[in-house]
Amino acid sequence: MGLITDYFIAGSDSEAARFLDGGVYGAGLDADDLQEAKGIDPFIMLRTLEATLTGQPYDEIAEDQGDPVGLGDDGGSGVVRVRGVLTTALADLAPGRVAEVAATWGRTEEFGPDADAEGPVEFLTGLSALGRRAMTRGGDLYCWFSV
Repeated sequence: MGLITDYFIAGSDSEAARFLDGGVYGAGLDADDLQEAKGIDPFIMLRTLEATLTGQPYDEIAEDQGDPVGLGDDGGSGVVRVRGVLTTALADLAPGRVAEVAATWGRTEEFGPDADAEGPVEFLTGLSALGRRAMTRGGDLYCWFSV
């Protein structure tokens, strides 16, 4: 069994928490406010992405990780807010740098030995666009996850 993750925009923790048990699909969110992640976890993998984008040491990022917005009734799902520093870095990521950043990030051990040589370009392109929309709207990025 693997981790399922989806990233989305919400205006507040309480708004994001309404997706705890049912997930984000079919919940009335605009398709442009969602990014399917195919198992890119909001914990280790996004910390590595943040370190790649900002140059901040991974250990410092890990120390400042907030608590989940909530955990679902089944105990196997939850919602976490993406750190604001990462949302800003994603929003500021120039489209011309996406492939370079994705390649660097995709070579980290979290992607495993069978990682795509080009890195997670498609996901990073979408997440960067989602970060820009969140910043424009004054919302935050969140990740819904289920194991």
